[in-house]
Amino acid sequence: MKKLLSLTLALALIITLTSAVFAAPKDEAPQWKTVYTQSSAENSRVAMQTVNGSNYLFLPAGVSPEDVPLFFEAGDGVLCSVRGALCASALTSGDRVDLVSLCGAGDEYPITLTAVKTGEAPVELKLTVVPTGNIASMLLVSDDPVNNGREWVEASPDKSNKATGALLMVGADGTVIYDNKLTQIKGRGNSTWLQDKKPYQIKLDKKTDLLETGNDENRAKTWVLLANASDDSLLRNTIVYDLSVAMQMQPGIECRPVNLFYDGEYRGSYLLCEKVEINPGRVDIADLEEETEKANEAVEDFDALSVKTGVTSNGATYVYCEGLTSPEGITGGYLLEMDTAARATAEKCYFITSRDQYVVVKSPEYCSKEEMDYIASHYQNFEDTIYNQGVNPKNGKTVSDYVDVDSAAACYIINELTKNPDGYRTSAYLYKSADSDVMTMGPIWDYDLSFGRGWGTFVEPCANPKEYFTLRTSFASALYGIPSFRQAVHDIYLDTVAPLVADTLLGTKENAALQSMNSYRQEIGVSARANAIVWYGGNDASAQRAEEVSAYIATRNAWLTAEFSKWNAETADDLLSGFIDVCEGDWFYADVTKAAQYGLVNGMNNGIFSPNGNTTRAQAAKVLFEMAGGEKVVYADVFKDVKNTDWFAPAVVWAQKNNVVNGYEDHTFRPENSITRQDLTLVLYRYLGCPKADGKALSAFSDAGSVAAYAAEAMQWAAETKLLGGYEDNTIRPYNNITRAELATIIVRFYEQYVLKTNE
Repeated sequence: MKKLLSLTLALALIITLTSAVFAAPKDEAPQWKTVYTQSSAENSRVAMQTVNGSNYLFLPAGVSPEDVPLFFEAGDGVLCSVRGALCASALTSGDRVDLVSLCGAGDEYPITLTAVKTGEAPVELKLTVVPTGNIASMLLVSDDPVNNGREWVEASPDKSNKATGALLMVGADGTVIYDNKLTQIKGRGNSTWLQDKKPYQIKLDKKTDLLETGNDENRAKTWVLLANASDDSLLRNTIVYDLSVAMQMQPGIECRPVNLFYDGEYRGSYLLCEKVEINPGRVDIADLEEETEKANEAVEDFDALSVKTGVTSNGATYVYCEGLTSPEGITGGYLLEMDTAARATAEKCYFITSRDQYVVVKSPEYCSKEEMDYIASHYQNFEDTIYNQGVNPKNGKTVSDYVDVDSAAACYIINELTKNPDGYRTSAYLYKSADSDVMTMGPIWDYDLSFGRGWGTFVEPCANPKEYFTLRTSFASALYGIPSFRQAVHDIYLDTVAPLVADTLLGTKENAALQSMNSYRQEIGVSARANAIVWYGGNDASAQRAEEVSAYIATRNAWLTAEFSKWNAETADDLLSGFIDVCEGDWFYADVTKAAQYGLVNGMNNGIFSPNGNTTRAQAAKVLFEMAGGEKVVYADVFKDVKNTDWFAPAVVWAQKNNVVNGYEDHTFRPENSITRQDLTLVLYRYLGCPKADGKALSAFSDAGSVAAYAAEAMQWAAETKLLGGYEDNTIRPYNNITRAELATIIVRFYEQYVLKTNE
């Protein structure tokens, strides 16, 4: 049963003066040491903290500014007082202070604490006391704050620093939700881990429903604290997760806003969420990871297992743990995540489809050869089916034999509505139970970059609410070609999603899972102000951002309602054209359009071309490879940083085999390095067999002498044939990186002049 903490004992303010204040020699000025909240339990302690040169004390839940107990230590003859804007009061240890009477009503309470000893100058401490709002507080304390505290956990780039500690979680009224040990405190996330405000994962000592849903299935040990560092509205993830629950997605992600205190310091407003994992109340399927561990009890360190590569009979390449024994049944459950190449290859077990889609096996984390061959082959059949209008070209099975179509439609709808730039790129989950061949798409995850924000703020290509976005991915486009998918999107959006958005999220109609925008704002308003002090220099833009999000959702919902009303099982209209960040009037529009039509370039994802982004060496090799016909290439270990599982491996191996690229002296190719103008010219020159050219055209450029010796002949040829143009200041800039727009322009010239004419 929950218990209500005594404010006097549990969350009382203690003002502790350093002992030197009252015993110091007359020539030594006494100083305040610290201010903190404390109870008999150390995990309720919250320290004064200095932010941008000012001192703050943030009040956790259950402490009212009208009734704050103040405790302190003082020596003989020391008189203490507290002063606010309206009045002052003498202060003795244990007094309860009404900050509203001292300062007046407000969001913050600036006070001055004064200690006076006869014959010595008064010692003052200016302090602003800040409530953190009517939401739950999580007070997390490390077992060893000095050596394994927050800074140590956050110092680990790979999130491998794991600490233990304790957690006191209290509701808005001070009611205890959890007061016990933490067996793990660690970082989480990918790009979010690079932010100053870090996200965390915690593991409780005992299963607890921290969300207070009343559902026993929601009792769990592992929980996630999302920082929302990229979302200054603090609402995007909350809205999407609650919408998933209201849509009755299986599972939907349940969450609640909290204020986080870590090792005595306020860290801001966070979102407490369920973790995407196989567990009752979450992805509720058989736990194959547990069965795999039982079948390999002799393995002491799974991380130490070596990995090998295999290929399924239908063309998927997979990486598995060598030496593992498979459990008796290997048909499920699997939790999969569609991911980027860089993130997938950092994991233990993953596979790459024949269309270069990387998929991580999140659970079991360590898979045998048989397990990986099974799930990779099964997923490849699913992919082959959706890319063939819903019918597998080899076995004749339909899309509904491989995936729950309604779940696929629901996930697409969430991504399209939010205009999520990660849609089908990363954080895209599927799961498969042991007793069915049909996979389920979901749960949905990671939406702090959505509703117009994208990778920047409210800027293109994510800002326009009146255009298709997720549909431009190859995966979603393939799904659109399936009649049952189109019909499911039509039905789910018009019957369920559009009313939820219009009537509840943007209106006042009550729903058990989803709130209105006004309710969300009121719930976290005070927390957002406190959060802004720590992270935004006191500039709280959350209300304005919430209004922008609300307006964006309203426009997008109306547009999608009209669009999805046209979707049906009978017809599939051509809804897309071009790239959404390449517009008529752009100097590169014609060349990018031609390059795409010739099949030489692709977008990055979601119909984004990224014309101003730099071209990598891997991308350049892939363009030449496609121009040469994309012949089947047997992998060879030609560069030590090019693995057979890399999406660019066939292109690089082909280019090296045909003497188009040589790599570097250390036997690396450096695929992610940007390619310069002279290096791109060199590979095109080699592609043609190094034709002869004089240097007259090149010498006309004022910086011709800066061209590297190894690229001189190639640059002479490019200048003479006008493949490479100069700049207005009569320079050719050989060391400039080639942008993707410039690549399209150069490659179209090259293709039309040397490939098309040769083939005519």
